[in-house]
Amino acid sequence: MPVLCYNTNKHWNAMNTKARLIYKSVSTCFQTYLPVYFYGMNDGRMIVLFTRFKTNDPRDTTQEWVMAMHCDFSYDYESDKILTNALEEIGIEEFMDLADDLEQRIKTIKTFGDFSSNAEAQKYFNVNFFKMLSNSKPAKDEIYSYYTEWQL
Repeated sequence: MPVLCYNTNKHWNAMNTKARLIYKSVSTCFQTYLPVYFYGMNDGRMIVLFTRFKTNDPRDTTQEWVMAMHCDFSYDYESDKILTNALEEIGIEEFMDLADDLEQRIKTIKTFGDFSSNAEAQKYFNVNFFKMLSNSKPAKDEIYSYYTEWQL
């Protein structure tokens, strides 16, 4: 079995993050009144940004932004192509159809903020979206930290 080795720095530089907005959807299966943003990252991942309620308590309407990795799609930054898990290229129209589907497999990476209204949450996004995206470590760093945790 081949072993993957990455030569990465322990200190990650946020300036290495390059993101490209692929799709901004206002009607997805995500339970939010704000748009859902799909970004292609320069390390091949697809990142999703959306809002959700912080708790399941219907009396608490506090919201937060969620940054999540999409588990069903990746992105080739160099060629500007969307890929499925089977590494098949799909067009933007097909992706938009699939992105608005009921079944979204995502993995939460980080949450941001504590907002009491949609306007407050959208204002935060408009000012801080690059900062939010720069909190996403490259996949190489995630693999490196996983192996060093259990090997040490």
